[in-house]
Amino acid sequence: MAHSSPGDPHGRRIARRRAATLAEAARVAHALMVLLKRADLKSDACDDLLTLLSRQESAELQRSHGRIEPRKRFKAGFSQPLLQKLPRSLLFIDEGGKSNPEPRLPGPRYFSVGAVAIGVRDAQKYVRAADAVKMRFFGKKDITFHEPGIRFHEGPYYFSGSTERQAEFDEALKALIEDTPFLVFGVGVRKNGFEQDFVDTGIDPYLPTDAYALAITMLMERYLDYLSTSRAKRIGRVTFESQGPLEDATHQLEFARLFIEGSQWVPDSAFRAWLETGCRFTPKQGSDPMELADIVSREIYEWLVTDCLGTPLYWDVVSQKIYCRGNGQMGKSGLKVFPDSDIRDRIEVHRALYCA
Repeated sequence: MAHSSPGDPHGRRIARRRAATLAEAARVAHALMVLLKRADLKSDACDDLLTLLSRQESAELQRSHGRIEPRKRFKAGFSQPLLQKLPRSLLFIDEGGKSNPEPRLPGPRYFSVGAVAIGVRDAQKYVRAADAVKMRFFGKKDITFHEPGIRFHEGPYYFSGSTERQAEFDEALKALIEDTPFLVFGVGVRKNGFEQDFVDTGIDPYLPTDAYALAITMLMERYLDYLSTSRAKRIGRVTFESQGPLEDATHQLEFARLFIEGSQWVPDSAFRAWLETGCRFTPKQGSDPMELADIVSREIYEWLVTDCLGTPLYWDVVSQKIYCRGNGQMGKSGLKVFPDSDIRDRIEVHRALYCA
């Protein structure tokens, strides 16, 4: 059977049939394992086969849930976006956890990328509002809201151990998040499943094998969905939280790759049409919308740790700002968890809250 081409709407149906075939093979292998054990024979090879079948079935189930909208929906109608003089949508991106493999650590491992899309004027209003909160609680503006100290009340957020003052600060910051107009985008990578079911198997040649590159690709696909379908046409300007010259250069390389190669679901021409070609970097310092991205990335990370069942500190207000188009299915939601085949029901319950 020929491989489906990138963006082929029938690809997910092929994947679904493969998943069903693999599930049947797993049932047969399980029956064989039972018979081997009854005969007091070693079943190590059968155990390995069952593990392999399970991983590949999970991977195919993930692919079967892919987007089926045509790639041409991203068509902008112009080839040089800078000549259009469209207003800018500012996207600030930060991360939570570590993107590099951590095989020696026991238990599940996670990585998140969180982003906020905000208009230029709303970004300026945020700075003024954030400065006011800082003056109220710290008596100065030259302080940066930073996770995870915020949620654990560490450092300047300890307030000499006053639980009343801590609660007041939490409410003030929650109100700041709620009152600031912005959209949330984010990707949560469940590193164990990603590495075992996709990196190790190489089952999907279109997926990046690095967790950070994977998260950026999926996040930018969703940001492109927003930019290309919004009635208020804007060009996206992307800013990453700076981590150092080498790290910034690596992130810029992955960002630039989208303009040249595109992704499985979004053609390269769409990235060039809807985004400024170069990305920017800024360290966390003072009042800046990057503070919001920091909080969002941590919220997504904390939610991942609970297997998408928990409600982190600001999760209710952050969830209401997640981008959603229509029912949020097939790439039309700003939040993506990967892989998600075993917990998709939980994610859909959460999606129903902000896509209502």
